[in-house]
Amino acid sequence: MKKVALLGLVCASMFGAGNATAQEVSYVEDCSQGLLIAPARANWFITAQGGTNVLFSNHDRHITLRKRFGGSAAIYAGKWFTPVWGFRFGVSANNSRGATYADGAFRDPHSGIVAQGSHGAPLYGERMATLGPEIDLMLSLTNWWCGYNPNRVYNAVLHAGGGGYWTFAHRDGDHNWHNAHNRTLFANVGLQNNFSLNKHIDLFIDITATVMDYSSFDRYEDDVYNKDMTCLLGANVGITYHFNPTGWNCPVTAVCPTWKYTDAEGDELAARLNNANRKIEDLQRQLDDCLNRPTQDCECTNALATIYYPINVSTLSNREVTLVQSIAKTMLANPDKKYILTGWADNYTGNDAINTRLRHERVDGVKACLVKAGVPESQLETRIDANNLTDYGLKGAQFDRAVTIIEAK
Repeated sequence: MKKVALLGLVCASMFGAGNATAQEVSYVEDCSQGLLIAPARANWFITAQGGTNVLFSNHDRHITLRKRFGGSAAIYAGKWFTPVWGFRFGVSANNSRGATYADGAFRDPHSGIVAQGSHGAPLYGERMATLGPEIDLMLSLTNWWCGYNPNRVYNAVLHAGGGGYWTFAHRDGDHNWHNAHNRTLFANVGLQNNFSLNKHIDLFIDITATVMDYSSFDRYEDDVYNKDMTCLLGANVGITYHFNPTGWNCPVTAVCPTWKYTDAEGDELAARLNNANRKIEDLQRQLDDCLNRPTQDCECTNALATIYYPINVSTLSNREVTLVQSIAKTMLANPDKKYILTGWADNYTGNDAINTRLRHERVDGVKACLVKAGVPESQLETRIDANNLTDYGLKGAQFDRAVTIIEAK
């Protein structure tokens, strides 16, 4: 921002004294300089999606692929913090199909034998449902690699995250889902292919892979359980709605107009430049004289610090509390020294009663802060002074609203 302001000042100074018909300096957004982060209320969205998945667990390789297709659905809310980084959170659900042994925890009781397992034992159909919370980190690959473009139709978004699932299974006697009492953690990664319809609505196709810490409890012989990681490959279609406000603001830069000088205008600018150079040389000489002037002996003050207050205020701000705590460290490092705290108020505003109260409250507040920081009260002496601290007049009244801390002689 300092560079932009400086450029604008240069342009204004160059053209302010020129021809009255000259163009004015213009200010435009320039996204090549980077992107500003939008406020917290901007770029929130909600997403709903549904599709299919294929289960990869212990025994699924023994059955055909078409018998392993299931369904999936999810709903999320999220926010983009920058055009590149965002997050989403929500709930996802899956209905998966595969193969398992006769006593598998998720065996479909309404399915017959579908294949033979590795040990020759028959395999039955497996049906498993999962439901649980999920949180994902999102990375816009197109905005990262190609730069932000609000009019881009296609955006590729990589997402990765995880959560936890409650699992459900069919039981004998009905077709309802029942709690399988087998909670599991999962992690996923996916590529969301977004197609923008307008600034609020996107349609997308999401390709995902999910890994679950899932124990199938498939028992074959000798009470040996097969525990394995389970993977789901999924494909979903969905829709995203972006709430207002949307988009991002680029940094503003000053653009100087094109200008051609006449010879007379060029001569005038050259004369002004020479005059400015002479003034700079004169100021440099004065500075050198000041630096070369011999130092004079002075009587040094024993003042330690001065704490200033706004008008009609006697409480310490967070910044002033930090200053007082630093002063306390100095006092604690010199336990044999005593210090005088004096409360002041300007005599140009308020009345005597108000100003006296302010002087007492200010000096008592500083003392209390020092004591709280560990300084013994025996090191501190407080007083007030009804005079002005500086006597600079009404324009300098802010320098009279203070507490001074000096080392006692």
